[in-house]
Amino acid sequence: MKRLLAWVIVLIAPAAALAQAPDPALDRAAALIADAAQWEMREKRIPSIAIAIVGQDGVRWSGAWGKADADGNVPAAPDTVYRAGSVSKLFTDVAVMKLVEQGKLDLDAPVRTYLPTFRPKNPFGGEITLRQLMTHRSGLVREPLRGHYFDTAPKGQADAVLSLNDTTLVAAPGTITKYSNAGIAVVGEVVARVTGLPYEKALHSLVLDPLGMASSGLTAAPFAGRIAYSEMAAFDGPRIAAPPIELGTPAAGSLFTTTGDLGRFAQALLNKGAIPNGRMLKAASLDEMWRRQYPDPGARVFGLGFVVGDMDGKRVVGHGGAIYGHATELRVLPDDGIGVVAFSTVDSSNHITARLADYALRTVLALKAGAEPPAFLKSEPVTGDTAKRLSGWFTNGKQSVSTRIYAGRLVIDAPELVGDIRRTATGYVVEDAQTRFEKLAIADDGAWIEVGGVRYARGEMPEPPRPNAELAALVGDYGWEHNVLRVYERDGAPFVWIEWTEHSPLTRTAADHYAFPTDRGLYPFEALAFERDAAGTVTAASLSGIRFPRRDFGAEVEAKVREGVQANFAGLRTAALAATPPHEPPSAKPSDLYAITRADPTIRLDVRYAGTNNFMGIPIYESARAYLQRPAAEALARVNQALRKRGYGLLIHDAYRPWYVTKMFWDASPVSSRMFVADPSQGSRHNRGAAVDLTMFDLATGKPMETTGRYDEFSTRSYSNFVGGTDHQRWLREVLRSAIEAEGFDVYPEEWWHFDFGSWRDYPIGNKTFEELEGRRRR
Repeated sequence: MKRLLAWVIVLIAPAAALAQAPDPALDRAAALIADAAQWEMREKRIPSIAIAIVGQDGVRWSGAWGKADADGNVPAAPDTVYRAGSVSKLFTDVAVMKLVEQGKLDLDAPVRTYLPTFRPKNPFGGEITLRQLMTHRSGLVREPLRGHYFDTAPKGQADAVLSLNDTTLVAAPGTITKYSNAGIAVVGEVVARVTGLPYEKALHSLVLDPLGMASSGLTAAPFAGRIAYSEMAAFDGPRIAAPPIELGTPAAGSLFTTTGDLGRFAQALLNKGAIPNGRMLKAASLDEMWRRQYPDPGARVFGLGFVVGDMDGKRVVGHGGAIYGHATELRVLPDDGIGVVAFSTVDSSNHITARLADYALRTVLALKAGAEPPAFLKSEPVTGDTAKRLSGWFTNGKQSVSTRIYAGRLVIDAPELVGDIRRTATGYVVEDAQTRFEKLAIADDGAWIEVGGVRYARGEMPEPPRPNAELAALVGDYGWEHNVLRVYERDGAPFVWIEWTEHSPLTRTAADHYAFPTDRGLYPFEALAFERDAAGTVTAASLSGIRFPRRDFGAEVEAKVREGVQANFAGLRTAALAATPPHEPPSAKPSDLYAITRADPTIRLDVRYAGTNNFMGIPIYESARAYLQRPAAEALARVNQALRKRGYGLLIHDAYRPWYVTKMFWDASPVSSRMFVADPSQGSRHNRGAAVDLTMFDLATGKPMETTGRYDEFSTRSYSNFVGGTDHQRWLREVLRSAIEAEGFDVYPEEWWHFDFGSWRDYPIGNKTFEELEGRRRR
């Protein structure tokens, strides 16, 4: 077998040091890979990325960039610990093969031979084997009923496996490939039962310790202070620190490791199982693990544990991994003597680790062959006039696609696809921290858009019908802060958002029962069933038996805020009134605050902070008034008149806001919810009299519109790009937005009701009460 260049280099965030004499080829490879990793980290806001290139003689190059802690005081480094997610499965499978070599396990014997208590309901007949479990052909559900991915207090892997006895197989054993974390948990328990050791001790004895993986394990405690900071992300939500949840199925996804340790594993694979002190496995065992086990036309083809494929005709084996805030890619080219390890620290950023791993391998192979390395395709956000020209609503007569501006950049909301639209040298892609989709085309004039080869023509979104009563009752959030299940309507059909990234259509099979697609997604052949109380109110969603309670996250946060405010309102107000607004240079324009109802008397007021119907639960203002800088008030009057022609009027909740009130809001709000309130140290757009909070009301009924979320709600339903609610709710949201933006306002990204007048920066911060504006004294 040909050997690669004998390279040894370590890059430490981001400085580089050569461990031997400089080599131009090495220098070039390091620079190219480092540039690609740092571009991904910068453009996608990834806390840290780490990569290692591995050869038969070990890690030949490694790089780590970014921060390993939340505050950015600790740089990512070679000894930073990452969570490998489903790459853990390979270690479980290697442990099984070790026991097969010892004659203690038979891959094709019924699993109950080793685990007699394993008895899931099987209406199809036939026995489940280790081979089927290791290739995801068992027919088991994705997650066990206890110790599942969402469980924050698992009772151990044995309990998780025991809970499978209350589940039913979704397919006959051996007939379909259906990815199952539960199945690998069963494999782990077989290892534990046969060795007579707890699973983690068995894994250390059989695999980790012989490989010298001293910085690896299945629990976080031994690596306190070394685990990379990571984040959860959503298209329509904030970035938050990833929860340190440890799984109840460690055999499927609990490995903590470093680039160096995972590199030792890759090195053993490249050496066909040989390690310095013996063998991890026999070469024949690895050959069997890398052999395609079943004829499957799916995108992922499995050997025993390993995903098997090719890259430009070269055999590739490996696995990816994703677990709360971490993404991992391990790839090995057994016939070319090279492998790669890549880590990223945003949840489900697997396209980044996969792309970097692919680029690193191709770059090294090209340089090895004396050829030019490939270019790393970069993209840039679509902004400004181009974003405005390309934003709109598109339809093919059955389904729709929306492109809109969010935080200054163009984004897409399509069936089963959301993300940032970015421009490349050859066209457009959907690309952000969690998504990369290349089958996108947009007409230069914005007349049409193609997604996955399906063309949608620009149109004006008609008013959609309200959903049927059953679906309307189901729409909403379920689960927990760390993992929300959201049911919503899209183009008249039920959809679900699950595990932070997947948007999936549902098919109604019976009253309150809905099935996932069978040909794609995380949960094929599984279903949701909804629970109702005696009054018919929906109380929970059950995912193949896993119960997600119905939640109103905004109301829950509001209750906590109100509790704190009511306990110390006097103190909050006193401190705010005693504080001083930030000093600024003279403003470009003088303040000219003007009553909105003088600009247009038909505009209605519902100033929430003058009463108790607000997130603080107490009156903040002494009177219900609303002021804007005169140009903004006049523009708002024009918006109102335009909407009246469509049967709607404007309802104002807030406009000019004295600075001290902004300080009260900031001091009262939880840190995790401060994206919904302005930082008083900067002053707010409301303080300048150039921002307005509003909604619409129906002129015929006088009722305010019902959109995706409540005014001042501290939840993702407030986001202007929120993918949820009903078609009609989102239509109303867009009617309001398009009307007000036509008059020079811009929506505030995290609040669908908040609009800033274009020249808001030109006005000074104000701190006068409404009464002082009218010549009366502050109370």
